[in-house]
Amino acid sequence: MKAHTHSKTTISLGDLVSTVSSYARNERETLAAIQDLFRKGNVVAKTRHGCKRLKLA
Repeated sequence: MKAHTHSKTTISLGDLVSTVSSYARNERETLAAIQDLFRKGNVVAKTRHGCKRLKLA
């Protein structure tokens, strides 16, 4: 079985929101999708001091 590799692409939070919103039906769906991406670990916030885990309400 071949191991699954993830590509590590760096984009800004604004670009992420813009891309997700272009597929979502409304702002609520955009927010829900972005929250899901962070909660599942598919997206990580990166700062000058390393990666940060975000608390999303």
